[in-house]
Amino acid sequence: MTASEKSFIGIGQQFAKGDACIDDSLFDYMLFRRGSFGVNNISIPLGGEVGGGSVERSVVKVGVNAGGVLEFIPRPNTLGHIFYGITGDYTAPLDPPYNTHVFDFAADHFAAPYYTVRYAPGNLWGEVFTDCRFNMVNLQWQAANFVTGAVGVIGIEPEPAVNMDNWGALAKVDSGPQFLAPLGEITLPTGTSAKVLAGSFTAQAAMPLDQQYIVGRYYPQGIDITQRAFMISLTVKLTDGDLYEMVNYDPDKAGAWTAKIFRDANFILNFKSDKTFVNDNFLSVPYEFTIEGNGAVDSTANVVWTAQPLDLVAQQQVIMQVNGFFLADSAGNSPITISLVTDYATYDTAVDNAVGASVSPSASLSPSASLSISPSASVSPSASVSPSSSVSPSPSV
Repeated sequence: MTASEKSFIGIGQQFAKGDACIDDSLFDYMLFRRGSFGVNNISIPLGGEVGGGSVERSVVKVGVNAGGVLEFIPRPNTLGHIFYGITGDYTAPLDPPYNTHVFDFAADHFAAPYYTVRYAPGNLWGEVFTDCRFNMVNLQWQAANFVTGAVGVIGIEPEPAVNMDNWGALAKVDSGPQFLAPLGEITLPTGTSAKVLAGSFTAQAAMPLDQQYIVGRYYPQGIDITQRAFMISLTVKLTDGDLYEMVNYDPDKAGAWTAKIFRDANFILNFKSDKTFVNDNFLSVPYEFTIEGNGAVDSTANVVWTAQPLDLVAQQQVIMQVNGFFLADSAGNSPITISLVTDYATYDTAVDNAVGASVSPSASLSPSASLSISPSASVSPSASVSPSSSVSPSPSV
């Protein structure tokens, strides 16, 4: 029997679309708990025809792409690649101590890097998927546990039966430190009082594949981003009515319902590891990441807060589900900033291989089925996350 633990999946940043990453030294390999990943075929039946009898007469494959979803425990090295891919821009550390990596929007808000993905199920065979992008990341936490996550990938062209001799995957697996909820810091918007039991952060990039297939190709012509969305979901234990009133009635607490929505981007979402490293100032510091909005607390704040009705349960405490949605910044700045403190050198790792992907005229990403990821915690911090875009141009069999 072949164990799943013998499998590998690695990511290497591409210099450009169509320029596959072939440099073994540029790949980082992820540990993951569960994944449904690989070739996605679009298969359609011929359908009924008069005089054709009662049984389907033919099924054909009309398109293909690559991708899927991986459930994992985030580590700093590979998490930085994911942050870069889901936001679109990266700034390397510029000032001492040279260890804070910053991810936000590029000048072109629809831009994002491409990656080449290497995949070896059970280490039995190797596959390579070029022109891949991250279309979803979901980070979840609950008290007294690890920060866990799921990441979605969509790519254009699968290549089977590749030589894995030079991969060196085992030596390059990211087995770095984990982030722990007990070392997290979450402060709710200004003027509220509540304690967070669990929560999640979700980032999605819409890439409608049904608009990427063109006549004359089996593969998508591209995987363009058409929209981005970011959301924080928190399960909070209420200690007074302030947050409830500000979200459900009036942000100014004037005592009556108003149409005005609660806007506040002055919150803290930070998680650390119990492991430390020596930074460039020769200080021992923890690995950590922070997620922020535009920081405003007035009408220009780009995070709006909503809540679900209270679900009161006998012999349980009063808790409320609160959701924060990131809006566009009114000044045109990046609506979200993610910083990652780590000893990883840089996330700008792409080099021009000047060879391009070995593309056969009919290759591309096949639409993956929508996978629902629900938190394993007994307290469910967020609604199920659908990582894939709606892609099916035709019925799949």
